[in-house]
Amino acid sequence: MSERSEFWLSHLSAIEAEGITTKAYAQREGLSPQALYQWRKRLVADARPRRTQRGGFAAIQIEPAIAARTDCTVVIDSELRLECAALPSVAWLVALSAALSERGR
Repeated sequence: MSERSEFWLSHLSAIEAEGITTKAYAQREGLSPQALYQWRKRLVADARPRRTQRGGFAAIQIEPAIAARTDCTVVIDSELRLECAALPSVAWLVALSAALSERGR
């Protein structure tokens, strides 16, 4: 991931962690809200699987657990399933996707 992507990802992660609006965060940090929205869209799109070659990245599917609404399961493929206490942040999912893509999963 480039320095520029990491810069925006750190801001997007901070927004999620603080639980404030993107607009309020941008105003406080002196950033453009539009830039934050564009980078969020870009980083999520970059994390999506591409269907260009066989054996590429498998789609990530998030399934809420039936027992508790805050629990969820992240299904990577038939061999990898992550049980989470809460829905992971977009930044975490982007980082997971990038790591799995690098490993050819």
